[in-house]
Amino acid sequence: MRSALVCLLFSIGAAVSAQTVQIVEKPSGLVYGHLYVTVRAGEPVERVALLINNVKWSEAKGRQATFQVDLGKYIRRLRLRAVGYDAQGRIAGEDEMVINDPRPPFRLSLQAPLTWPEGGTVTLSANVIRPELTAVHSVEFFVGETSVGVVTSPPYTIAVDAAQYPGAVYARAVARSETGEEANDVVFFGERAREEIEVTLQQIPLSTTDGRPLQASDLRLVDEGEVRRIEGLVPASDLPLYTILLIDYSESMLEELPVVKAAAKQFARMLLRPQDRIAVVGFNQKTFWLTGFTNDWTAVANAVDRVQPVGETHLYDSVIEMLYELQKMPGRHALVVLTDGVDQGSAFQLDHLVHYARYAGVPLYPVVKNRTLSKLMRLGIGRLQARRLAAVARDTGATWFIIREERELPAVYERIARELRQQYRLLFYSAAHSEDQWR
Repeated sequence: MRSALVCLLFSIGAAVSAQTVQIVEKPSGLVYGHLYVTVRAGEPVERVALLINNVKWSEAKGRQATFQVDLGKYIRRLRLRAVGYDAQGRIAGEDEMVINDPRPPFRLSLQAPLTWPEGGTVTLSANVIRPELTAVHSVEFFVGETSVGVVTSPPYTIAVDAAQYPGAVYARAVARSETGEEANDVVFFGERAREEIEVTLQQIPLSTTDGRPLQASDLRLVDEGEVRRIEGLVPASDLPLYTILLIDYSESMLEELPVVKAAAKQFARMLLRPQDRIAVVGFNQKTFWLTGFTNDWTAVANAVDRVQPVGETHLYDSVIEMLYELQKMPGRHALVVLTDGVDQGSAFQLDHLVHYARYAGVPLYPVVKNRTLSKLMRLGIGRLQARRLAAVARDTGATWFIIREERELPAVYERIARELRQQYRLLFYSAAHSEDQWR
């Protein structure tokens, strides 16, 4: 898990990048707590501002500033944009980064001067945002439709003799990945219009367990008391399924571990189809990958036998980390957690986990093998914990289980496998300008 504190250190006397506005360091992975964003700028910038999801967070005079952003522990994707303004209040340059986005789109943002001068040197800079597994091959720059150069490694910056392109109207840049994907951006010289459009298309994950194909006409959707039209019901069963089996290897699971190991082997054998992949990850105070994503259930069976229980149970931290990792993969996702349901020492709380599980949209299946909790529930005790587990599963389109005996496991895993084969995405438009809240 990435530290909650991300510190960015720099030398005050360092040379300013050729990029007009630059965020000095851009963290990857999960970021939470206090984030320090250092911005540097060059001429003609007189002040800089930091915007979060297009809302101004703070600003400072001068060409260098460090902004402190309190992210808290409710993890979500955020777009941070640094904007530099000249003496007349016009945008002179900008840079951006996206945090807590496991699979950012392959995207390019071009920086260029407000106007094209008659002479002198013009600097064109490109900020490339990409998924972790996407490698950038090159960035090509154009003035109009004339190519002015190709850069193959960061920083993606090029100097152009303005006099060679008199009266230029626009510049553009094209980033190309190693696999042939392209990302484009264009900047027109002169006043720059900005317009925002609110897109309210929503997706709801759901699944069925009776094996019967589902039609949109079988459903009625009510959002905040109002019936909404269902725009589409997309079967997801043909897409590859990536599943993480997260196994509790803490000391509190010592008594339960033989059953958990047997269950993990059985689950992998029942679930996997040729196009599907499963990874086995153990956890106590930290996570450790026992396998990568594989289609070999025998490898899964061998992996779960290798680790012995030790340490505390950082359940909430581990689940949040795995939710993040799963979102990096294409296709469908599922997280199955085998645990005794006890958290010891996590930095995150259950509320943080519930928030991020909803946000990630990954079906989360808690399978709690705990004789004591199961017995207490029969006596009417422990229902609060059970309701919390149910809420996490329900909000992500999954199911939760608390079991006592090994003989209960086959039915549990058969049901999970059946649900994962009958997944859908329901599409609808929510009301415009509705409040940003869970409902």
